[in-house]
Amino acid sequence: MSIIIIAIGGGFTGPGPSILNPPSAKDLWTTGNGLVNGTRLIYSLTMGNGEQLPTNQIVSMKFIDEGKDWRVLFSLGKIRNAPVHNITLLKGSFTPLGILNKNSDMILRPISSTIFSIRDIAREPKYLVVGAIWDTINVGTLTVPLRIAGLEDVNTLAGAFHSYVLSYHIGNKDSKIYLVKGFPLPIKSDIYNANGTLEYKYELTSIGK
Repeated sequence: MSIIIIAIGGGFTGPGPSILNPPSAKDLWTTGNGLVNGTRLIYSLTMGNGEQLPTNQIVSMKFIDEGKDWRVLFSLGKIRNAPVHNITLLKGSFTPLGILNKNSDMILRPISSTIFSIRDIAREPKYLVVGAIWDTINVGTLTVPLRIAGLEDVNTLAGAFHSYVLSYHIGNKDSKIYLVKGFPLPIKSDIYNANGTLEYKYELTSIGK
């Protein structure tokens, strides 16, 4: 059923899956896909002018596998050795387990609304193929689709990636989220509001253990 809905809603373009060659399980993407114990991801994060968070923050996350959960060592600041906060997240949903204290909540909130916001779009596995519709956004009376619009080679400080571009158009700007098969989170994103103002952007700068 999912394949039929996607094909009707946007079709498939370019090489790869098509109506005659439908996508399979290998084309699915989920939040946290491919994440392994000890992985450390570092991002640069910039919020729009309307936010309290200063620009060019460094987000560091180290994931410790605890079975059903991830214990994540988070830091957020202008320098790499910012204070570390130990927060447990549920696997799959990437939501915190239990009630956070004030400091942990202040750290996780901007990450949840930016880098982790993909979990609200990919609430279940989605097809990472060109033309696939992932979700919709309501803007006034308009319903705007979020779809895999194309493929793009992206160079970051963490390396070069062959990326799928999840995109939607509001106002005069295209918001874009760059996803890679087998990678647990987007590697890059540029998100704008209806007025064409930057809400936030981030980019992967380092992968390690």
